Amino acid sequence: MSLQTLYEIAGRDDHPWAATRAAMVIAITEQFQGGGLDRSEYEEMLRDLVRMDQLDAEAQDIELKTALVTAVYAVAKVV
Repeated sequence: MSLQTLYEIAGRDDHPWAATRAAMVIAITEQFQGGGLDRSEYEEMLRDLVRMDQLDAEAQDIELKTALVTAVYAVAKVV
């Protein structure tokens, strides 16, 4: 799972909650890579996007939720 997974999730029409979050992660990652955020800000923003209590309220698809969370953490460690 990686940034590619996030692009795939962002392109989905059937789960707008996941597409929106994935697009936000991509934008935050691009901002970090461009020097607009330091690592601690970047990691905090990503953690906030995948907080389980918020995801549980929005997500019914466990497999997609797991893919989103896994991809976010993978990107956070790779970038």
